[in-house]
Amino acid sequence: MKVAEGEKHFTASCWITSTGKPKKILLIHHKKLGRWMQPGGHIEKFENPVVAAIREVLEETGLDISFLADGIQVIDNEGTFLTPPDFLMEQTIPAHGKQPMHFHLDINYVVSVPEQKIKHSIEESHDIGWFINFRGLRSRGFLI
Repeated sequence: MKVAEGEKHFTASCWITSTGKPKKILLIHHKKLGRWMQPGGHIEKFENPVVAAIREVLEETGLDISFLADGIQVIDNEGTFLTPPDFLMEQTIPAHGKQPMHFHLDINYVVSVPEQKIKHSIEESHDIGWFINFRGLRSRGFLI
C-alpha cells in the first residue's frame, strides 16, 4: 500500500440521515470543491473532533447535533474518552487559489435525526438539501 504524500489537515464531518421513511441524507454543495458532500470542516486547534463536527454541522445546516457529545467520558483531569468516529477517510483536495493540493484526514460520524427544515449558509455552500436516492450520486457530481 502506498501512503499519499503531502500536507495533511485534520477535519471532522457528519453524515446525517433522517429517521423517517423514506430514509434521506443531508448534503451540502461545497463552494470550493463544487460537489455535494457531507457537512464538515477543519478541526480548530482548540477543538477535539466531536466539538468540531458539532460546530461545523450547526454552521452549515443550522442543525443541533450536540447529542454527539453524550459519548464523551472524562477519565480524570488528564484524559477524556471521546465519542468514537464511525470511520476515517483520507481525501485528496485539489489546489484552489493560493492553497496547494493537500489531503484531509477526515474523522466521520454518522447520526440520524428527524427530517426538519435546514438553514442554508451562503458563506459555507452553494446549496443544501435532503436527498432520497443515494444511487448514482458520484456520477452526478457528488464526492461520496
